[in-house]
Amino acid sequence: MKKSLTSLELHYVIKELDFLIDSKVDKIFHPEKDQLMIQFYVPSKGKFLLNILPGKYLYLTDKKPESAEPTGFCMKLRKTLTNARLRQITQKHPERIIEFLFEKKEGKHKLVIEFFSTGNIILTNDEDLIISATNYDSWKGRTIRPRVIYTYPKKEVNFFDLKKDELKEILNKSIKGSVVTSLATELGLGGTYAEEVCKISDIKKSTKPIEVKDKDLDNLINNIQEVLSKNPKPIQFSEDNQVVDITPFNLKIYQDFEKTPFKSFNQALNDYFSNAQPRKQTQKEKEIQKIKRIIAQQQEKIEELGIKEIEEKNKAELIYQHYQEIKEILEEINKAKEKYSWEDIKKKLKGHKTIKEVNAKDKKVLLEFI
Repeated sequence: MKKSLTSLELHYVIKELDFLIDSKVDKIFHPEKDQLMIQFYVPSKGKFLLNILPGKYLYLTDKKPESAEPTGFCMKLRKTLTNARLRQITQKHPERIIEFLFEKKEGKHKLVIEFFSTGNIILTNDEDLIISATNYDSWKGRTIRPRVIYTYPKKEVNFFDLKKDELKEILNKSIKGSVVTSLATELGLGGTYAEEVCKISDIKKSTKPIEVKDKDLDNLINNIQEVLSKNPKPIQFSEDNQVVDITPFNLKIYQDFEKTPFKSFNQALNDYFSNAQPRKQTQKEKEIQKIKRIIAQQQEKIEELGIKEIEEKNKAELIYQHYQEIKEILEEINKAKEKYSWEDIKKKLKGHKTIKEVNAKDKKVLLEFI
């Protein structure tokens, strides 16, 4: 199951979003802390809804959000960005960071979406001063707090502009056990595309990074560039009627899988995630479910009390029917207590037709009526 988009896949997603440039922000929704939806109005084309899940993915969707009470962050975005023009969408290569630049008469603002780790949404002014964010935190050399300059994580090598000597240095210094793992994590290609590059470069993915030959480096560099420059022809790969992956173009590593083409990568992602992700409950639905649970618990308690009521009524009726007999037994025991201990009474009452048990310790008797 596809859980998030790689840096390479984000690269292809935003290529398809170019038509949104100069569109106007129509509506903003923040149904969950980890979800943001922005509706854009594109002149002569209509409205388009962008679904953003920081740390996971973004894509155009036709599925409108459930109604929900707007959060404080949502209200801030609406006040700042509603009716703003989208002037630019950029990816901070090679990071999984997408930046939207908006403009209004009041000025420019940036909306930065982080897709690494648990994800984040950060609103800044045009000088990168943080105004608000969904998550605040601090790391060595980097802080997400209001009135602090937003800084991007530092990546030593950018595979979008990779040089042979840079790749050679990565592989020579790699602590990974295979070239595919090194390309996936240390270079940042991700597992799927690292495997694809190894396959089309005719390099065994299990090869140790240090053992990659000089001529193979040329192949790797060329094929990484080829993957980055492919014309999008999105494909959904399936096996046994289960979707395995969605990619912006055909991959040789999936050559034996069933293939379903899509007109756009956004469309493929929308189709997959709309079906793969369980629909989240709205706040109203959550409240209804809570009330239903309370009602069910109360009904269960009522049933228990009903059963107990019947049992107590039966006991009362039985006592009423044998009232005189019970009275005589109690009087006899009370008289016996004046002369004998409870242990003696227990011995004397052994075999009594009505008294089934005498508890000398607790000074109780058990009667049985048939």
